[in-house]
Order: sequence, then C-alpha cells, then structure tokens
Amino acid sequence: MQAKDKFLEKINFLILIFSLCLTQSLYATKIYEEVFNYNDSLKNSSVNFIQTTDQYVQEGEIFFGNKRIKIDYNTPQKITIILSEKKGMYINHQLKESDFFLTDKTYIKIFFDIFHNKNYIKNMTLEEIGGQINISKDIIMDSSMFNIKLTYENNPIKLRRLEISSNEEQIQMGFFNHIIEDIFDKKFFSMIDPYLN
Repeated sequence: MQAKDKFLEKINFLILIFSLCLTQSLYATKIYEEVFNYNDSLKNSSVNFIQTTDQYVQEGEIFFGNKRIKIDYNTPQKITIILSEKKGMYINHQLKESDFFLTDKTYIKIFFDIFHNKNYIKNMTLEEIGGQINISKDIIMDSSMFNIKLTYENNPIKLRRLEISSNEEQIQMGFFNHIIEDIFDKKFFSMIDPYLN
C-alpha cells in the first residue's frame, strides 16, 4: 500500500508541475498576442521620442504607416528618415540632401518583423516585471552582435522604450504622447527626394 501511495504522490506532483508549466505557457502566449496586436494597431499612429547615445540626445516624432515608418528628428537638427522593409531614405533638411540605403540586411528589418510578423515576436524572449513587459532578441549582423529590447507599459499596453546595444554603441529611445488613428496622405511616406531639382 505504501508503494502505491508514494507512486500516486509522485504522479500528483508531476501533474502539478505539468499544469504550472502549461499555465505559464498559456499566459506567455496571451502576452505575446496582446503585444503583437498592439504593435499591429500602431499603423496610422504617431509617437514622440527622445533618443540618447553616449554622444548625443535627439528629439522627434515617429509616424507608423501601413508599410512604412517615418522618423522626423527635430532637435538638434532637422532630419527625416523614411523606412520600408527593404529600403530607406535619409533626408538632411539643413543641407538639402537625400541618400537612399537598403534596410533588409540591417536591424531595421527586425522592427518590421516585430511589428508585422506574429511568428517572429513569439521567438523573442519575454519578461514581465511589475507593470512592464520586456521583449528582446540577440541578433548577429555583419559579424556584430546586437541586442534589441522593447519595453512596454502593461495595462494598457503601450510602447515606452527601445534599446539597441552592441559592443560599439548603445541607443535608447523613450516614447511618449502616443496618438492613434492619424490618417496619413499617401505622399506622407513618399521616398521621392524632396530637394530634387
């Protein structure tokens, strides 16, 4: 009889452990879903930001379109960056010059995956601490290791911080003043050089 009781006790313990693991997995899946749905809802919205590195502080506004992102730096100088999944455009308004570049092999591509690819975000590390959710991923590009970390406020979910770290630099962006449901004209995200004569 004692052997049977010990066996049942072990089985009950295993069922408890399995139930806890399953509950934790379901809870994490729910958070990933909520974060993805929030990211997806950023289409046609804007947010102000402050970006810092070891060398400078910049301020501006980010506009999220359906398939493009526009970043307007206002301080210390006026610069606009327009990004799509495969290409980008850099505009220095003070010098009235523009430059085009590829984004598909940079960490910019990762952001499009985070905001538009549900399966990609599920492969990121998720950590819930107090009233915030952190999702992060280490990536290797051009022989350099980058850690990308997004911090969200929880209840309701709001994007609050982005950190990009490597051995060479650390960039942090803090987000505030979220405005949802801006309707942008199609030309707003245009990658045509505004200073082309």
